[in-house]
Amino acid sequence: MVASTTVVAGLLSWAFDVHLPLVYTVLGILWITPFIEYIGGKKMDSRYSDLVKVMLNYLIAVYAIGGVFGTIITVFLAGLMPVFTNLAGIILWPVWATAIVAGVIITIPVIGMYYRTYQRWSYKNHAILGILLAVSASLIPLMFRLVFAYTAYPAGTSIMPDPSSIIGFDLSVNVFKAFMNPLYLPLYASTMSAALAFTGLMMIFGFSFRYKGLPHQDLGISIGKRIAMVFGILYGIFASMYLYEVYENSATMAWSIFGSPPPYLPAALQPVFKPTYVLNSEFYVTVSLAILSFFVLIVLYFKHNRTLGIILGPISVAVLDLAETIDLLAHAPYAVVPPVNVAESLINAYGVQFALTVAKTLQVSTLSTVLDFLAQLMNEMPSLLYLSLTMFAFFNVLLVIVVYLALAWREK
Repeated sequence: MVASTTVVAGLLSWAFDVHLPLVYTVLGILWITPFIEYIGGKKMDSRYSDLVKVMLNYLIAVYAIGGVFGTIITVFLAGLMPVFTNLAGIILWPVWATAIVAGVIITIPVIGMYYRTYQRWSYKNHAILGILLAVSASLIPLMFRLVFAYTAYPAGTSIMPDPSSIIGFDLSVNVFKAFMNPLYLPLYASTMSAALAFTGLMMIFGFSFRYKGLPHQDLGISIGKRIAMVFGILYGIFASMYLYEVYENSATMAWSIFGSPPPYLPAALQPVFKPTYVLNSEFYVTVSLAILSFFVLIVLYFKHNRTLGIILGPISVAVLDLAETIDLLAHAPYAVVPPVNVAESLINAYGVQFALTVAKTLQVSTLSTVLDFLAQLMNEMPSLLYLSLTMFAFFNVLLVIVVYLALAWREK
């Protein structure tokens, strides 16, 4: 029987791999379209107007799918890990609340308003609305990336023994100190630059794939190249800074990503911090694909080639999905990776057994038994498994069709 942790890891990876490329393009489009609209309005150039129409059509079609994966499926799967929901969920509830307000209560209706008022408002006022919408939507990763940084390095967390507690100790978080997490700003900066670079690459891919020689398509490819080049370089810088901070502060993730324990990890603590998955091969493949896409982009920057533009699409998606999956799975076996210095402090203050109790509690293996029950049910009733696989295949085909129609949408 497949282990529960493996099931959760696989499901979460799948959800992330669908959710994040969609969300990245939504963020990128929200930041790019107001500036395209403003420039087009100033120049009185219809190519810019046609380009904005196509991008808004994609935005409306994709945000609903990306939102579903973000707010329902991914969060539900994370809920299968009580450690994660208890620590990152309950303790950091102001962070989650801000993300939900920005992502659901504000962003969804304003996106509809932004779409419906295009070419009904003056281009200046509409561009201002678009920038405000982009700022609101950017609060979502601003908050969620703090949770990611916290799970890699729980800055601002205090641990005190408590015999009356079910787990034997109390946890508290100083949210202000959590925002001072050294991983946080590099992670958020790399996320936003990646969103813009990825959107630029998808503009090149989308208009190359559906190329009909229309003026706004050539303009979209040209703008996409410049955006991808500038923000791709920034992404490389910020991602390197984030990896450096991970290496310095999160022993399990550093071991998983780079393939060997960091030198500051004492030999006696290596069994405690040993990762479930060693992902250094996947990491080097991701870096290689990123470098490849950058060189392809340089070639395209000087002379566009439709075939290379189409090739950029799947390469870019692969880089994004691999990078996010590695960042997700490198935590295992922990839902929240304990810092080495904290482990050493707990050993010195309260003894080895208490430190091991804390480490054990933070592990992902504290899963709901529902998964084990479902696995047994599938063994007894395999028809349920086949039905689930059929629905899974149908949903993914539907997803591809909707994205394709969004890119191919033409107004009469």
